[in-house]
Amino acid sequence: MQANFTIRTAKPEDRLILITLMKLLQDAERELCLNRTLGSEIGDAHLAYLEELAGKQNGQIYVAESKEDILGFVVCFVEKLDEGDLHVVESEREYGYISDLYVVPVMRKHGVGAELMQAAERHFLDLDLEVVRVGLLCSNEPAAKFYQKAGYRPYEIFYKKHLNE
Repeated sequence: MQANFTIRTAKPEDRLILITLMKLLQDAERELCLNRTLGSEIGDAHLAYLEELAGKQNGQIYVAESKEDILGFVVCFVEKLDEGDLHVVESEREYGYISDLYVVPVMRKHGVGAELMQAAERHFLDLDLEVVRVGLLCSNEPAAKFYQKAGYRPYEIFYKKHLNE
């Protein structure tokens, strides 16, 4: 199946569908890690938080749109290491960060996610950034494979321990 869609910057009138997609993303992550809050409890508030971050940190929200509907979205913004944090070379202390990416299940493996990622990467290139980072849950193997196929490589891995168990 050939997917016909375009990538564009999200508009205010996209907000209701973006809230729905954010809830679906949150619930998909909750299936991988139970510390995630239910999407129905935070979809609107989390999207508002990400919109604010994108506004403050030179970011964007892009959507993939077909003639019928929005197929997915990506949220990206600029992150900076603290001024005194010198352990990374100067050219990489400010970097692009892709915080959220979601594509509706029926459109996965049709290039939608790759095009959304490319939109975020172009945004960061336009800002003269040299590095893009993306995070994912360790148990999200499909996402890991997707990002590796897109040219991303593991950079840092964080472990956690619950102290009261």
